Parts: sequence; C-alpha cells; structure tokens
Amino acid sequence: MLVALLMVTGSIVSTPSRDPALAADPLADAKAQQQALEKTLSQQRAALASLKATSATLAARLRAAKAELAAVTAEYNEVSGLLAEVEDEIVEITARLADLRSQIATLDGQLLAVARQIRTQGDALRTRESLLQEHLRTAYEQSQTSLLEVILSADTLDAATTQVGYLLTISDQDRALADEVRDLRADLETRRGTLRDGRQVVSEARQAADVEAALLAEREAELADMQAQLATLKAAAEQKRRQQEAALNASLEAKGDVAEQIADSLKALDAQAKLVAKLQAEEDARRQQPSAFGFRWPEDRFRVTQEWGPTTFILEGPYTYRGTYYPHFHGGIDLANGCGTPIRAVGNGTVKASGQPLWPWDSGYGVVISHGSGVQSWYWHLRAQVIVSPGQVVRIGQVIGYEGNTGNSTGCHLHFGINDHGIWENPRVYLP
Repeated sequence: MLVALLMVTGSIVSTPSRDPALAADPLADAKAQQQALEKTLSQQRAALASLKATSATLAARLRAAKAELAAVTAEYNEVSGLLAEVEDEIVEITARLADLRSQIATLDGQLLAVARQIRTQGDALRTRESLLQEHLRTAYEQSQTSLLEVILSADTLDAATTQVGYLLTISDQDRALADEVRDLRADLETRRGTLRDGRQVVSEARQAADVEAALLAEREAELADMQAQLATLKAAAEQKRRQQEAALNASLEAKGDVAEQIADSLKALDAQAKLVAKLQAEEDARRQQPSAFGFRWPEDRFRVTQEWGPTTFILEGPYTYRGTYYPHFHGGIDLANGCGTPIRAVGNGTVKASGQPLWPWDSGYGVVISHGSGVQSWYWHLRAQVIVSPGQVVRIGQVIGYEGNTGNSTGCHLHFGINDHGIWENPRVYLP
C-alpha cells in the first residue's frame, strides 16, 4: 500500500492493462446538440437585446423626429392659419377695392352730368346777361328823354301812352331778367362747388383705391410666399412621417424575425432538452447498475470535466517556475454536479483511508475504498466533512462524502480514480 501511495505521489503512471474502446455516447451527442442550441439561443437573445437597444435608440430618434414633426406641424398649422387670415384679408380688400371703384365710376358719371349742366347753365347765363345788358343799354339811352317829351312828341295820346307803358314794361322785364341772372349765377356756383367737391372725393377715392390695390398686391405676394412655405412644410412633414413609419416598420419586422427565431430555437431546445432528459434518465439508470466489475458511478447526476489521460497544464506552485508548461498525466476522471452533491461508493468494500491529508502535497479531503483483489477506488476534493472511517464496511451506492473544493482544486468537483495493483487505470473500464 505504501509503495502504491508513493507511486501516486510521484505521478508514476504505467500503460493501462486494459484498452477500453468507448462507443459513441448518444447522451454526449444530445448534450452537445443542446449546448449548440443554447449557444444559438444565446446569440439570438443577444441579437434581440442588441435589437432592443437599437429600438431604444430608434425610439429616442422617433421621439426627436416626432418633436421635429410637431414643430413642423405647428409651423405648418401656424402658416395655414396665417394663410387663411391673409386669404380672408385679400377677399375683404378686393371687395373694398371693387366698392371704391364702383363709387368712383358713379362719381365720375355724376360729375360729368354736373359739368354738362354747368356748361348749359353757363351758356344760359351768358345769354341772359347779354339780354339784360342790352335792355339796360336801351333803357339808359331812352332814359335820356323825359316822359314829358315823349308825351308831347307823340302824334296822339294813345301813341304816347303806349310808348310810356313800353318803357315801364321793359323795366319790369329787366328786373325779372336780373333776378333770373342772379339765380343762374347762384345755381352755377353751387354746381361748380359740387363739381369741385366731387372731384376732391374722386381724387381721395382714387388714392384710397391705389392704397388698397398696393395692399392687395402685397397680400397676394405674401399669400404666394406662404403657399410656397406651406407646400414645403407639408412635404417635410410627409417625409418625416414616412421616415418614422419606415423605421418603425423595419424595427417591428426585425423584432418579429428575431422573436420567431427565438421561438423556433426554444421549441428545438425544449425538444432537445426532453431528449437529453430521457437519455440522462437512461444514463442515470445505467450508471446505477453495476458493471462487469460490480461498480457503479460515484455520482447520480454529473458531467465529466476532465477525462483520464495525458494533458498539459501550468504549474504555479513553489516547486516550479511561474508560467512553465509541464507534461502531466491525469490519473482519474473529474466529475462535477455542484458543491454538496452526494458521493457514493462505486462498489462494496472497506474504507482504507478518509479525511486529510491522504496525499502529502495536497490538503484536500478524500476517501479510499478497497474492493479486494488489489483494486481500490479513490475519491478526492470532498467537503471537509468525514462521514466514513477507516475499517468501515460500505455497500455499493452508500454515501461516503459530498462534492467539495478542498485541496488543489479550482472549483467544486470530484476527482475519481481506480488503482489496480498500484497502477492508475482508466475508471471508465470499471464503470458501466
């Protein structure tokens, strides 16, 4: 036994006496397929997370675009409102201008009629003034002869009376004519004042019409400019809206695609998990059945983290240079299922050693069971909890310890080895 321990201490490993031929492991293949699916699912979830991040960025951009669109829309609405106001003002100015022009046309007609009346009355006035002047001149000439001379020079009294009456009659006519001349002059002056005032009104109306026409032209130019702005703003708003819809649709479609891929992967992963569970159950049942050597696996559920055989690793202990590669032969199989997993005896036997240290260079806890015929099973890196003692008889499947992380270990696992007459054999040869 001492020689065997020293051989383990020096890592002296001989060629195995048996050459195991391991068949294809359907459970390993199924687990590999499951891992591949999990990797794919992880990648898809990462893609979805990235897409969500992109969507968040897109959402921020959409909010900014909506704000910009809102600003454009507000400007559009403002310009639309102003445009409506300008259009209403143009209608009002056009109506006022048309009314002014109609008034001007009416005044022009009235003034033309007044001008004609003034010309007619001026002609009549001139005629009456000439007639009155002629009457006055004649009366003046006749007034140089006295009425007595007229009477004495007349042939008869009747002729004198007629001549004197004529002189008196002419005087009344002249008065009437003078009154008519005065009336004509007053009426003519009134009409001239009307014409003068009318022309002033027409001039003011034309000036107002010119102002209204200029204002109308200004408003029409303003309207044209606003219509151009409105068309530009409307085009910008439509472009923003189309961009938002396109970006949102693209994001939704991408999310849908990734979500469908994840759903498909989840279905495949679920089917694969069921297959793995089925194969695992079959494997667990098989592992719990004794092999040709009467052994079973030391854990009910586990994964193999390192096989038996040659390997290389970096030693960083006190006996080596840091970072130097050394050839190494792994004389057992490493199993892992998590700290605290029950460790079971692989077969009937007697405990030869337990606790620590079993190996002088390793402070880990372990158990050694002798199964007779020179065959021993070794269990290493157990929890610091001794539950079996040397000399104790154990049965196959009996709990002898718990998976731990003691000694030279980088994580919870079980190092399981088979030593047959001092030689470290491949444990798989002895296991089902």
